[in-house]
Parts: sequence; structure tokens; C-alpha cells
Amino acid sequence: MRVEIAGDGTPELAAVACLHGNEICGKTAIERVLAENPDVERPVCFVIANEEAIAEHVRCIDEDLNRAFPGDPDGNTHESRLAAEMLPHVRDCAVLDLHSTRSHPKPFGLIAQLNERTKRLACATGTSRVVDVSYIAGGLIDHVDGVAVECGLRGTEQAERNAERILRNFLGVMGALDTLSEAGDPELYRIFDVVEGAGYEFVGENFVRVETGTVFARRDDEELRADQSFYPVLMSTDGYKDILGFQAERVGKLSDV
Repeated sequence: MRVEIAGDGTPELAAVACLHGNEICGKTAIERVLAENPDVERPVCFVIANEEAIAEHVRCIDEDLNRAFPGDPDGNTHESRLAAEMLPHVRDCAVLDLHSTRSHPKPFGLIAQLNERTKRLACATGTSRVVDVSYIAGGLIDHVDGVAVECGLRGTEQAERNAERILRNFLGVMGALDTLSEAGDPELYRIFDVVEGAGYEFVGENFVRVETGTVFARRDDEELRADQSFYPVLMSTDGYKDILGFQAERVGKLSDV
């Protein structure tokens, strides 16, 4: 794990990358910002988490780090020990956690705890959508006041550019960098169910409403039809091993919640 502190004093903000070793857009964004030796106005902790997985070009070594928190310093897996080592660095910070995905090309935020602080953090990313993922257990943002951002399609230069823009905007809105930035007011979605199963072809589009009775996935001669209307979130043909993705409802503007 690589940890760098910019500024003097105890960090109040944290930017985290590579909880998954094959999602390097956040690492690129952090390194580009740090290369400028920024004169920060609030101390920031930058974390590039799973360096072993990065070196192996894999998501994880033993288990998903983003499901290993709070971890165990004497744990049986690399990620369990790493989670326990990492959490004290960011526990008291407002956290931006940078990811990439196989499901959707445009950035969107994820929050697990809906409170005034996390609402502000979600707005600070500048993304147009944020998803309440409290239905799903686990994740770093269950243990901190933070927002995760899926910055774009995994392995693309566009995801790297998106991650850098989001990081700079976040640091600007949160008062750490003197840079052009603007808080948004994203549309809030809330996950209410998971679509289980493997080998399905997703034939819908994320964040586009699926009406009741509509086919949204196929596997051989089997079709999945919507029992009720929903918005697909993190759905993709090959994004997960055992699930297709998640069903969500559209709540409204975050500022109105």
C-alpha cells in the first residue's frame, strides 16, 4: 500500500484508488495530481491500496478488498490484513474512492450512508448521478463518510481522464485545491434488488428505465423479464461472476432528499 500526505497536519480528506488492482484509473489520477506537488489548503491523504494486485494485473490476490473491511491484522488473506492496515489512515476523513466498471461509460457516484456529509461529497464529484447502495452489504464506504465513483469503462483512457477530472473537482469543491471546480446536484437512485445468475447477456442500458414485462437479459433460450419497472445499475454481460447486476428506483434530485 502506498500512502502519501499532502499538506500539514492530520488529513481531513482522502482519495483512494485501486481497491481493485485491475482498476487503475484512480491511480493514474492521483499520480498526475501528486506529480504537480500541489499546494493544498487542507491536508489530504492519498492511498493507492492493493499494490500487489496491481503488479499481478488482477482484481485481488485472495479476496475482494472492497468486501474485506474492517479487516483483521492477523487475517488469513492478503486483503483482510491490508484492509486492517488501511482503514486507520482514512477512517476520520471525507473519502473519495475511485473505481472503474464494465457496465457504463459515464461516471456515477455510489454512497452507502445517506447523510449531510455524504450528500456534500457526492455533489463535490460533479457527477450527474449517484446511487444509494446501502442495500448491498460491505465496501469501504460502509465504514467511512465517503463517496465511491465509477469513473468509466475499465482500462480506457477516458476513465483515466474522468478520474482525474473528478479528483480535481472533488478537491476543489472541498477546499483543498485552488482550482476551477463546481458542485453538482446529482439524480439519486436507490438499489432495491439484485439480479442473480451467470451467463446472461444484458440487453438493456444502465440508468434507462425497464418497464414491467420487458426483456432485459437472455441466456440461451431463457429470457429475463421485469416483474416491476426498474432502472438497471451496474448491469453488464460480463461484469460480475455470479450476478447480472442491480435493480434501482429513481428517487429524485439529491438536494431534495
